[in-house]
Amino acid sequence: MKRIQKVLFGLSGILLLLASINSPVLLPYPVFVFVVLRGWCLPKLISPAIRFLFSTSICTLFLEISAWFDNFIRNAPEPALLHPQLIPDLIISIGVYSAWWLAWWLMLQYYHFTTSEIFVITGLYGVIIEQQGAILLAGLSTFPLGAILWVFVATVYGSTMALAFFLVRDSFTVTHNGWVKYPLALGGLVGFTLVTAIAWGIILQTLDIIPPPKLPMWDYPLW
Repeated sequence: MKRIQKVLFGLSGILLLLASINSPVLLPYPVFVFVVLRGWCLPKLISPAIRFLFSTSICTLFLEISAWFDNFIRNAPEPALLHPQLIPDLIISIGVYSAWWLAWWLMLQYYHFTTSEIFVITGLYGVIIEQQGAILLAGLSTFPLGAILWVFVATVYGSTMALAFFLVRDSFTVTHNGWVKYPLALGGLVGFTLVTAIAWGIILQTLDIIPPPKLPMWDYPLW
């Protein structure tokens, strides 16, 4: 990365860090910028698959907590979450975020992806699936202004998965390329999300451990 690119990249991180004061859900992006500029990487103490799982779990956990806190500070009457209480929300989110790890792990076994490519593809996936497609439709109905909403969502999703990959990038040495990798990755993310979310939902329903949603969030923050 050239010096001017580093400066602009760093400035973007600072700007979104300031923006995250009002929208904490943006926090994954400035963290991503900081880690990339520092060139950090997780130590190779475990197998590549478990290492990537650990990285993805930490980054997506941070994303979900940031999203929950974003809704909590506003005491959102209709929280854009899987569940308004933090602990159930994190438990339910396993069904979604496990698909991120599974889809990208499989793709990275066969194709080479850059951090930027993972950012863009996961960001596009986020626009498609966020709030079960409501964000995609909202952007279309108010286009071109609606594109701002898409960029917001894509930045959050993209930076989270790009960070997870960047931290373990040295685990992936495949050099094979090809345009087909892009639709495969996007389709894999969407497809695996449907499968893992439904499967995890059935498990949770069978175990009956998720309490019913309670509002307002300020009165019932955790459970």
